Amino acid sequence: MGISRDQLPEEFYDRTSAKLLSQPEPQYIYARMFLQALGIQLGVPSMFGRAGVEVGGQGVAYSSAEQDRLMLADSLTTELFAAKANFQGETGHVLKFNRPRFTDSTYTQAAREIGTNQTISTVPIGAGSEQALLQIRRFAGPYDQTNSRVAPYGLDAFDSTMGVHDLSKFVGTHLTRDFHKTLESFWVTLGDLASVTIRPYGMNADNDATAKGMFPLTYETVARVSKQQDEANLPTLGDGRRVLVVTPTGKKQLKDDPQFAAYAKEFKEVSPLFPGWFGTTPEYHCFQSNTLTKTANGSSVNIHNGHAIAPGAFLGGTGKAPRVAASSDDNYGETAKTIWLAYLALGLADNRFVTKLSYSEDVS
Repeated sequence: MGISRDQLPEEFYDRTSAKLLSQPEPQYIYARMFLQALGIQLGVPSMFGRAGVEVGGQGVAYSSAEQDRLMLADSLTTELFAAKANFQGETGHVLKFNRPRFTDSTYTQAAREIGTNQTISTVPIGAGSEQALLQIRRFAGPYDQTNSRVAPYGLDAFDSTMGVHDLSKFVGTHLTRDFHKTLESFWVTLGDLASVTIRPYGMNADNDATAKGMFPLTYETVARVSKQQDEANLPTLGDGRRVLVVTPTGKKQLKDDPQFAAYAKEFKEVSPLFPGWFGTTPEYHCFQSNTLTKTANGSSVNIHNGHAIAPGAFLGGTGKAPRVAASSDDNYGETAKTIWLAYLALGLADNRFVTKLSYSEDVS
């Protein structure tokens, strides 16, 4: 047997390249929308820990949290927010927003005409109002999945000076990614609280899909969603359109639909001949998101959920700006334990302003 690494491991050692490989990430468009609407971001410092005993790093720069993300579209318009609130310096945890609640009655000429010698009633009737609530809460991350609790990253002061990459930037990248993904999850969950769910024809419930590809998303389905929102008198953006967010499967199914292709001929930006664009239909500005909900039904078929959103659907607020916080338990300054911390308020102004689209996954 020849001399080899197995026989003589002392003669060999491994090296780590300074070149950093890519880690594919989704875009987190809802998180970007929220942060852009409120004008906030998580400020990540170059050093971590308590003042006077900060821990930094050295080595080759580490990638940012946004560097490897699949950027398919710009942020959703901030017009989707009915209100943006600043809780800092104010009293109370809950902010209430009023809106009128109209009561329908009889509107015929016969009912409303006041005839000769007819007495008009002097008994008042009521007029209604309703409220939407926005509550500010304290959120933090990252999360210890094993022990089901928020827990910090720990940066060792000694080892941080000897890494191939700058370990303080490493921690900052992971904190930012966790913050953005947490916000994205919050907003996707809120979007799924839509008052109405519309499915392709023949699909009345998620379990009706007994095979993959049985109920794809079609342009006809999108048109019915638009019709439902029009009949609900929901507002539009300045160009008369609303916002549609679907999964990559939904985008592919729409592009495979002949009716969509027929409309796309009039809109260069959504033509299947121009890959990379999802763009605009007569009813919607269309976005693709990899973070939307996909849930297996009783037949193990994944049901994808998209959102059709009218302006004014969301409420957002902030107290203290999102920040990186250090623990006082730092082993005499030798281990900087760090979390992100944010006082945020997120909610739906009105769940009628969001319609959920449910459709089945494609055949593999």
